[in-house]
Amino acid sequence: MTVHATTIAAVGAPATSPPLFQAEGLRKAYSDTVVLDGVGFEVPAHSVVTFVGENGAGKSTLFNILSGITGADAGTMRLAGEDYRPKTYGSAVRSGVSRVFQEQSLIANVPVYENLLLGEEHRFTRAGQLLDKRSMIAAAERIVEEAGIDIDVRRRTGDYDFSKRQSIEIARACLAPTHLLGMERPFILLDEPTSALDRRDEEAFFRLVAKIKRRGSLLFVSHRLSEVLALSDLIYVLKDGQLVAKLDPATADERTLHGLMVGRQRATDYYHEKRQRAVAQEPVRLDVRGLAEPGAFADISLSVRAGEIVGIGGLLDSGKSALGKAIAGVERPASGTVALAGGEHRAPAIGRFVKRGLGYVPAERLAEGMIAAFSVAWNISLASGGDRQTNRFGLWKRRRETETAERYGRELAIRSATPGLRCSRLSGGNQQKVVLARWLSRDPEVLVLDNPTRGVDAGAKEEIYRLIRDLADRGVAVLLITDELLELIGLSNRILILQRGHIVAEIPSPSTAKPGERELVAWMLPQSGDPSAVSPHLETNP
Repeated sequence: MTVHATTIAAVGAPATSPPLFQAEGLRKAYSDTVVLDGVGFEVPAHSVVTFVGENGAGKSTLFNILSGITGADAGTMRLAGEDYRPKTYGSAVRSGVSRVFQEQSLIANVPVYENLLLGEEHRFTRAGQLLDKRSMIAAAERIVEEAGIDIDVRRRTGDYDFSKRQSIEIARACLAPTHLLGMERPFILLDEPTSALDRRDEEAFFRLVAKIKRRGSLLFVSHRLSEVLALSDLIYVLKDGQLVAKLDPATADERTLHGLMVGRQRATDYYHEKRQRAVAQEPVRLDVRGLAEPGAFADISLSVRAGEIVGIGGLLDSGKSALGKAIAGVERPASGTVALAGGEHRAPAIGRFVKRGLGYVPAERLAEGMIAAFSVAWNISLASGGDRQTNRFGLWKRRRETETAERYGRELAIRSATPGLRCSRLSGGNQQKVVLARWLSRDPEVLVLDNPTRGVDAGAKEEIYRLIRDLADRGVAVLLITDELLELIGLSNRILILQRGHIVAEIPSPSTAKPGERELVAWMLPQSGDPSAVSPHLETNP
């Protein structure tokens, strides 16, 4: 399919209500880089409208303009028939526009109710000064009840797992303005809201969307194309800062969306399965024995050979992310040992392991994987400071740092990534490539990847999958932890299923006989390893 960036192709034409929101000619440029170029669209009342596009297409910039975080260089916006020109996020919220950000913005060390009501505390004072905590708690409880979240609003926010924190974020954006400001027609911006939700929280989110749709409208960004087709009343495709298509989801499919987004059809061999290596005779690069951490995982033993990709799957509360951190030495477990490349078994420690050739890519890239306010070059060199970027006198080699960043910027196709650019200016997919480049620059022997494509668009995913295969071809042992079933199946030589902190199955995944999703899901569920026992709420392909 050939896509012309200057032509909007309408595939079908969904029936529309009068628009709640309209934009015309929105333009935004940073120096000589045009990020949005004449974008115009409508959001009908009582609808879910979705924007899809590759990382770097301009979606985040568009949301920043709509939510008052940045201003457009040109163009107009109207909300409920009135001119809409928010100067700050606060002014956007007061106008009825609120947003769920792609990266969580909660304060971990305060109670849930304080996060839900952040910025609105003045509404809960006595005598104009003293906070009425009882009233705040009651208001927060009404919000979480309507959102369908089973939590105690008095508990510290950081005590809840990533999925529950994401649900809190969604409730704050979707319901707090309605409850506190009396907004009758809310306009909610949702940036990758479901990427970290477990199945139960995801179902609660879908019910919440239906409630909000009865009152207002939602503008949605997601890289899960099946979800886009299921939820949307209207789909816009953004590519290189321009709208290239307006689609009716009833007449569209995932291949059409992918082709419009990236300008090419999705590769048949999306996971490069034909490149999967036979590794039975290769040496063991990662050997884990008896790793245990009370409340997280118990008696974990596994090995990964050179050139092998071993996948770890399980539900969000299975303990797989905690296991990845323990294996990499980010968090020391209560007991157990890890050996790298035939070395001695010792308690894991990240500093020692990095020097021995281990790399670790965390699930939360902004919270744990990079310092976004610093440059691309600085972040790539972060793990190499003492031993690769200094001379024999201990002085920093700025030129070497820059050359390294330029090299991996080219190899990984990191868009707009001049070495001095702050990582906060990059899209999510390009930020993830920066984190990967950090470890590639060290020529790792073992790489632990935790959800390496979370929040990454389809085109960038394909590039990361190719990169993982390239690493395996070079003999790197890869431990892949992922919530994506198709990714788990498509990339792995073997799959380990973690259930409540225990390995309950090891499933071969040769390129010629990949296991099915239903088989994996059945092992992940607590009831049994019986594939016929799959929950009807879990979406699987036959």
